[in-house]
Amino acid sequence: MIAEYLRLNIPIKDKEFDMIYPAQLRKLSKRHFTRVDIAIKAARFLATDPKQRVLDIGSGVGKFCFVAGSYSDTQYTGVDYRKHFIELSNKLAAKHRFKNVRFIHGNITEVDFSQYNGFYFFNSFQEQIDNSCIIDESVEVNQENYAKFSAYLKKEWSKMPVGTRIVSYHTYLNQIPDSYMLVEMHFDGLLKCWEKTNNPISKLL
Repeated sequence: MIAEYLRLNIPIKDKEFDMIYPAQLRKLSKRHFTRVDIAIKAARFLATDPKQRVLDIGSGVGKFCFVAGSYSDTQYTGVDYRKHFIELSNKLAAKHRFKNVRFIHGNITEVDFSQYNGFYFFNSFQEQIDNSCIIDESVEVNQENYAKFSAYLKKEWSKMPVGTRIVSYHTYLNQIPDSYMLVEMHFDGLLKCWEKTNNPISKLL
């Protein structure tokens, strides 16, 4: 039913959508889940073609992929290093018939970025350096991980072809390579839409 509402553009509040999750996870929503309206805005920028393949980096319990995937035929893949989140996301995808989403368990440094055309990044590395962001104790967090993950992300994005799109939410400018142009900003600048260009200083324009 939730997926049908989204496909039919029937407005859904976050509290309504979040009812698909167990009660203990709903408590994380305000800080750690992508809001419905933000996911929709990001999807409209990323889903330029049904053949697009979008990677959600640090997908958590899958909310961004579920919402965004309901608005187009674009394929959304979520990756997260918490195995229990991936298992839950896959169960919810089947239960609620979210057809063009999938979730994989793994470390971001194990992901082949060349398989994707677009990326969504809700600064999932922040908990590595901010104790107030830690979700649970199932994974190791430390500053070395933050540096390693951030460096890998920036390196892989730099290698992507012209036209690659990124939507970042609550991220730092230095996490985005200079070869990406800032195309749009929304929600007081917290949501930024980027596109890879041939201009090495495009980020500053």
